[in-house]
Amino acid sequence: MRRQTALLYLASLLCVPLLGLADAQAADIAHVSMQRVLQESQLGRDAEARLQERFSPKTEPFAEKEMAIRQLQAALERDKPLMSEAQVEKKETEIRQRIQAFEQDFSAVQRELMQAQQEEAAKILEPAGVALKALAEKKKLSAVFESSQSGILYLDPESDLTDELIEKMNKN
Repeated sequence: MRRQTALLYLASLLCVPLLGLADAQAADIAHVSMQRVLQESQLGRDAEARLQERFSPKTEPFAEKEMAIRQLQAALERDKPLMSEAQVEKKETEIRQRIQAFEQDFSAVQRELMQAQQEEAAKILEPAGVALKALAEKKKLSAVFESSQSGILYLDPESDLTDELIEKMNKN
C-alpha cells in the first residue's frame, strides 16, 4: 500500500510541471515520424532500391510456388467428389508437404530480409540523428519525440518536423 501511495505521489510530481508545459513551452517540443523518414528520404529510397535489387530474385520464385499450391488446392476441391478417399488423402498430404516446405524456405528468406532492413535502417538513422539535432538546435527545441511511439495522446500537427527533417537529410 505504501509503495502504491509513493508511486502515485511521484507520478503527480512529474505531471505537475508537464501541465504547465503545454501553455508555457509548447513551441519547445516537436515530433518526427521516423517511419516516414525511412520511407521518404533519399537515403530511405536508396536503401529500398538496394533491398529490392538484392531480394527480388530471391522472393519471385515464391509467388510461383504459392500459385502452384493454390492451383493444387483448387484442383483438389474441384475433383474431390470424383476421387477415392485414399486419393484425397494422398493429395492433401502432398499439399501439406508443399505448404510446409514453402513456409520453411520463405521464413529463411524473410529472416534474411528483416536483417538486411535493420542494417539499412541503421545506415539512415545516424545521418537522421545528426540532421535532427541540427534542426532541433536551430529551432531551439528542448525535446523531439518519435510520433508513432505509444504513450503520446496528442500531437499538434504544427510541431511535426518530419518534412523538414527529410528535406535537411536530402540536402546533406
